[in-house]
Amino acid sequence: MIELLVVIAILAILAAILFPVFGRARENARRSSCQSNLKQVGLGILQYVQDYDERFPHVATGNAAFPQAPYGWADAIQPYLKSLQIYQCPSDVTPPDANPLSTGYTDYAYNLGLARGSGGTTPVGVNQSQLDQATLTVLFCETKLAGSTPGYFGTAYSAQRGGSSTDFAITPDIAWTVHLDGSNLSFADGHVKWYKGTPNVQQSPKVYAVNAPFSTSGQNPTFHVSDGVTTAIVY
Repeated sequence: MIELLVVIAILAILAAILFPVFGRARENARRSSCQSNLKQVGLGILQYVQDYDERFPHVATGNAAFPQAPYGWADAIQPYLKSLQIYQCPSDVTPPDANPLSTGYTDYAYNLGLARGSGGTTPVGVNQSQLDQATLTVLFCETKLAGSTPGYFGTAYSAQRGGSSTDFAITPDIAWTVHLDGSNLSFADGHVKWYKGTPNVQQSPKVYAVNAPFSTSGQNPTFHVSDGVTTAIVY
């Protein structure tokens, strides 16, 4: 009996040690899969850009969906991706909704700075040649707001309103711990990078808003497009 109890105790100790390790390994795999999704979505955007006069997809101005297809950026690039699963972060257990007008169509947030309205009735996306720092300009992020507003389909429009009025940082609306202790960001040049975050969003890496000049953001990720282009954003 004593030997049996000793064996059970040893197994319990090993389980307590190994289960968290296995859990981190599974989440790291999901993080890599999420990075793959963002990479493919980014390539879909770049394919769209090549086919549409080097302009990024635009989204509806105001808080409403387009009345006809394509209903938003995710619907616009679906012909290039041909998969709804790509829009789904593997760490989200809710399956994607096949309806483009649904809040569950995508888990990822598009940079509205790249899809800014022209100020008229026909909005147009930013021209690729207008980007000053494509390697720093965020294309997609994982956000607590993703998919929350039909018509924007997970765009980061509200994320751009957050943070300090002095440093333009928008860290509060990014889901920094969606993959253990970090989050994935996709950039306008097509690359994807994981950034270490923290549950205390004010201590997470700075991600700067669309109106923060590169002299302010430095080498940090930013939603900013160009210091030389006036960005008209409908919040």
